[in-house]
Amino acid sequence: MEEITQWLSALDERHIVLGYGSLFSKDSRERFSNIFTKGVPVTVNGFERAWVTRSEQEKQTYVGAVASSSKQLNAQLIPAQLSPALQQRERDYRFVEVNHDSVLLNESGISNYNSAEIATFKKALAPFNLWICETLECAPASQAYPVNQTYIDTCMAGCLEHGGVEEAKAFITMTQAWDHPRVNDRASPQYPRAANVSQEVKEIIDDLLQPL
Repeated sequence: MEEITQWLSALDERHIVLGYGSLFSKDSRERFSNIFTKGVPVTVNGFERAWVTRSEQEKQTYVGAVASSSKQLNAQLIPAQLSPALQQRERDYRFVEVNHDSVLLNESGISNYNSAEIATFKKALAPFNLWICETLECAPASQAYPVNQTYIDTCMAGCLEHGGVEEAKAFITMTQAWDHPRVNDRASPQYPRAANVSQEVKEIIDDLLQPL
Protein backbone atom coordinates (compact mmCIF):
# COMPACT_ATOMS: atom_id res chain seq x y z
CA MET A 1 0.00 0.00 0.00
CA GLU A 2 2.78 2.43 0.91
CA GLU A 3 4.41 1.87 -2.48
CA ILE A 4 1.16 2.72 -4.28
CA THR A 5 0.46 5.88 -2.27
CA GLN A 6 4.04 7.07 -2.80
CA TRP A 7 3.66 6.41 -6.53
CA LEU A 8 0.45 8.46 -6.64
CA SER A 9 1.97 11.35 -4.67
CA ALA A 10 4.92 11.52 -7.07
CA LEU A 11 2.80 11.78 -10.23
CA ASP A 12 2.81 15.01 -12.21
CA GLU A 13 -0.16 14.00 -14.35
CA ARG A 14 -3.56 14.88 -12.83
CA HIS A 15 -5.62 12.56 -15.03
CA ILE A 16 -5.91 8.79 -14.54
CA VAL A 17 -7.59 6.54 -17.07
CA LEU A 18 -9.21 3.35 -15.80
CA GLY A 19 -7.94 0.98 -18.47
CA TYR A 20 -10.04 -2.19 -18.73
CA GLY A 21 -9.19 -3.55 -22.22
CA SER A 22 -6.11 -3.27 -24.39
CA LEU A 23 -4.76 -0.52 -22.11
CA PHE A 24 -4.06 -3.32 -19.62
CA SER A 25 -1.01 -4.07 -21.75
CA LYS A 26 2.13 -2.09 -20.95
CA ASP A 27 3.65 -3.03 -24.30
CA SER A 28 0.60 -1.92 -26.31
CA ARG A 29 0.09 1.39 -24.54
CA GLU A 30 3.81 2.25 -24.70
CA ARG A 31 4.29 1.45 -28.39
CA PHE A 32 1.01 2.82 -29.70
CA SER A 33 0.00 5.57 -27.27
CA ASN A 34 3.32 6.73 -25.74
CA ILE A 35 2.03 6.02 -22.22
CA PHE A 36 5.06 5.08 -20.12
CA THR A 37 3.56 4.64 -16.67
CA LYS A 38 2.83 1.45 -14.81
CA GLY A 39 -0.70 0.26 -14.15
CA VAL A 40 -2.15 -0.50 -10.72
CA PRO A 41 -4.94 -3.12 -10.54
CA VAL A 42 -8.30 -1.87 -9.25
CA THR A 43 -11.97 -2.83 -9.33
CA VAL A 44 -14.46 -0.28 -10.65
CA ASN A 45 -18.05 -0.41 -9.40
CA GLY A 46 -20.95 0.83 -11.51
CA PHE A 47 -19.83 -0.43 -14.92
CA GLU A 48 -20.19 -3.68 -16.83
CA ARG A 49 -17.67 -4.80 -19.46
CA ALA A 50 -18.93 -6.69 -22.52
CA TRP A 51 -18.04 -7.42 -26.14
CA VAL A 52 -20.13 -4.57 -27.49
CA THR A 53 -17.81 -1.96 -29.03
CA ARG A 54 -17.88 -2.13 -32.81
CA SER A 55 -15.10 -0.51 -34.79
CA GLU A 56 -16.50 0.40 -38.18
CA GLN A 57 -13.06 1.46 -39.36
CA GLU A 58 -11.22 -1.66 -38.17
CA LYS A 59 -14.07 -4.12 -38.83
CA GLN A 60 -13.86 -5.84 -35.46
CA THR A 61 -15.43 -5.80 -32.00
CA TYR A 62 -13.80 -4.78 -28.72
CA VAL A 63 -14.82 -4.77 -25.07
CA GLY A 64 -16.68 -1.74 -23.85
CA ALA A 65 -17.91 -0.40 -20.53
CA VAL A 66 -21.61 0.21 -19.97
CA ALA A 67 -22.97 1.97 -16.89
CA SER A 68 -24.70 -0.51 -14.56
CA SER A 69 -25.13 0.19 -10.84
CA SER A 70 -25.00 -3.48 -9.81
CA LYS A 71 -21.93 -4.48 -11.85
CA GLN A 72 -18.18 -4.10 -11.63
CA LEU A 73 -15.09 -4.68 -13.74
CA ASN A 74 -11.38 -5.04 -13.13
CA ALA A 75 -9.13 -2.34 -14.52
CA GLN A 76 -5.84 -0.53 -14.00
CA LEU A 77 -5.04 2.98 -12.85
CA ILE A 78 -3.11 4.44 -15.80
CA PRO A 79 -1.93 8.05 -15.45
CA ALA A 80 -2.24 9.59 -18.91
CA GLN A 81 -2.94 12.87 -20.63
CA LEU A 82 -6.19 12.91 -22.57
CA SER A 83 -4.09 13.54 -25.66
CA PRO A 84 -5.19 13.47 -29.30
CA ALA A 85 -3.30 10.18 -29.69
CA LEU A 86 -5.21 8.57 -26.82
CA GLN A 87 -8.52 10.00 -28.01
CA GLN A 88 -7.83 8.63 -31.48
CA ARG A 89 -7.09 5.22 -29.98
CA GLU A 90 -10.37 5.38 -28.07
CA ARG A 91 -12.43 6.98 -30.84
CA ASP A 92 -15.27 4.45 -30.43
CA TYR A 93 -15.73 5.51 -26.79
CA ARG A 94 -16.44 8.61 -24.76
CA PHE A 95 -14.39 9.58 -21.70
CA VAL A 96 -16.67 9.61 -18.65
CA GLU A 97 -15.53 10.88 -15.27
CA VAL A 98 -15.76 8.31 -12.47
CA ASN A 99 -16.51 8.95 -8.80
CA HIS A 100 -13.55 8.12 -6.56
CA ASP A 101 -15.76 6.03 -4.27
CA SER A 102 -16.38 3.65 -7.18
CA VAL A 103 -12.71 2.60 -7.35
CA LEU A 104 -11.40 -0.13 -5.06
CA LEU A 105 -7.76 -1.10 -4.81
CA ASN A 106 -7.22 -4.81 -5.25
CA GLU A 107 -4.47 -7.36 -5.29
CA SER A 108 -4.73 -10.25 -7.76
CA GLY A 109 -8.38 -9.40 -8.24
CA ILE A 110 -9.27 -9.64 -4.53
CA SER A 111 -9.63 -6.65 -2.25
CA ASN A 112 -7.67 -7.47 0.91
CA TYR A 113 -6.90 -4.13 2.57
CA ASN A 114 -8.15 -2.94 5.95
CA SER A 115 -10.19 0.21 6.45
CA ALA A 116 -7.20 2.36 7.40
CA GLU A 117 -5.28 1.33 4.28
CA ILE A 118 -8.32 1.96 2.10
CA ALA A 119 -8.70 5.44 3.62
CA THR A 120 -5.04 6.16 2.90
CA PHE A 121 -5.49 5.07 -0.70
CA LYS A 122 -8.61 7.21 -1.13
CA LYS A 123 -6.77 10.25 0.22
CA ALA A 124 -3.88 9.72 -2.17
CA LEU A 125 -6.28 9.28 -5.10
CA ALA A 126 -8.42 12.34 -4.28
CA PRO A 127 -6.42 14.96 -6.26
CA PHE A 128 -6.84 13.07 -9.53
CA ASN A 129 -9.55 13.11 -12.18
CA LEU A 130 -10.59 9.53 -12.96
CA TRP A 131 -11.87 8.61 -16.43
CA ILE A 132 -13.30 5.49 -18.02
CA CYS A 133 -13.98 4.87 -21.71
CA GLU A 134 -17.70 4.20 -22.06
CA THR A 135 -18.93 2.63 -25.30
CA LEU A 136 -20.51 5.16 -27.63
CA GLU A 137 -22.91 2.68 -29.23
CA CYS A 138 -23.37 -0.95 -28.21
CA ALA A 139 -23.43 -3.59 -30.95
CA PRO A 140 -22.78 -7.32 -30.57
CA ALA A 141 -19.93 -9.03 -32.39
CA SER A 142 -20.84 -10.64 -35.70
CA GLN A 143 -19.20 -12.44 -38.60
CA ALA A 144 -18.64 -9.06 -40.24
CA TYR A 145 -17.29 -7.57 -36.98
CA PRO A 146 -15.63 -10.47 -35.12
CA VAL A 147 -13.44 -10.49 -32.05
CA ASN A 148 -9.80 -11.05 -32.98
CA GLN A 149 -7.64 -13.30 -30.84
CA THR A 150 -4.75 -10.81 -30.80
CA TYR A 151 -7.02 -8.27 -29.09
CA ILE A 152 -7.95 -10.82 -26.42
CA ASP A 153 -4.26 -11.69 -26.06
CA THR A 154 -3.37 -8.02 -25.58
CA CYS A 155 -5.96 -7.55 -22.84
CA MET A 156 -5.23 -10.77 -20.98
CA ALA A 157 -1.43 -10.53 -21.28
CA GLY A 158 -1.69 -7.16 -19.54
CA CYS A 159 -3.79 -8.72 -16.77
CA LEU A 160 -1.25 -11.51 -16.33
CA GLU A 161 1.63 -9.06 -16.21
CA HIS A 162 0.15 -6.82 -13.52
CA GLY A 163 -2.06 -9.17 -11.51
CA GLY A 164 -1.27 -12.75 -12.46
CA VAL A 165 -3.69 -15.52 -13.30
CA GLU A 166 -6.37 -14.31 -10.88
CA GLU A 167 -6.52 -10.94 -12.62
CA ALA A 168 -6.81 -12.66 -16.02
CA LYS A 169 -9.61 -14.83 -14.65
CA ALA A 170 -11.34 -11.68 -13.38
CA PHE A 171 -11.18 -10.24 -16.89
CA ILE A 172 -13.05 -13.31 -18.16
CA THR A 173 -15.66 -13.53 -15.42
CA MET A 174 -16.32 -9.76 -15.39
CA THR A 175 -16.86 -9.65 -19.17
CA GLN A 176 -20.19 -10.48 -20.79
CA ALA A 177 -21.10 -11.80 -24.27
CA TRP A 178 -18.28 -14.30 -24.77
CA ASP A 179 -20.52 -16.19 -27.20
CA HIS A 180 -19.20 -14.36 -30.23
CA PRO A 181 -17.47 -15.03 -33.57
CA ARG A 182 -13.74 -15.17 -32.87
CA VAL A 183 -10.90 -15.13 -35.41
CA ASN A 184 -7.51 -16.66 -34.64
CA ASP A 185 -5.35 -13.97 -36.23
CA ARG A 186 -2.14 -14.69 -34.34
CA ALA A 187 -0.25 -15.54 -37.54
CA SER A 188 -1.31 -12.21 -39.09
CA PRO A 189 -2.60 -9.79 -36.41
CA GLN A 190 -5.68 -7.82 -37.42
CA TYR A 191 -5.77 -5.80 -34.21
CA PRO A 192 -3.66 -2.73 -35.03
CA ARG A 193 -2.35 -2.20 -31.47
CA ALA A 194 -1.54 -5.83 -30.69
CA ALA A 195 0.94 -6.45 -27.88
CA ASN A 196 3.96 -8.67 -28.29
CA VAL A 197 2.87 -11.82 -26.44
CA SER A 198 5.15 -14.79 -25.86
CA GLN A 199 4.16 -18.33 -26.76
CA GLU A 200 4.19 -19.24 -23.06
CA VAL A 201 1.66 -16.50 -22.25
CA LYS A 202 -0.49 -17.46 -25.24
CA GLU A 203 -0.70 -21.01 -23.88
CA ILE A 204 -1.81 -19.69 -20.48
CA ILE A 205 -4.46 -17.56 -22.18
CA ASP A 206 -5.68 -20.54 -24.22
CA ASP A 207 -6.00 -22.65 -21.07
CA LEU A 208 -8.01 -19.94 -19.33
CA LEU A 209 -10.30 -19.49 -22.33
CA GLN A 210 -10.85 -23.19 -22.93
CA PRO A 211 -14.07 -23.48 -20.85
CA LEU A 212 -15.75 -20.69 -22.88
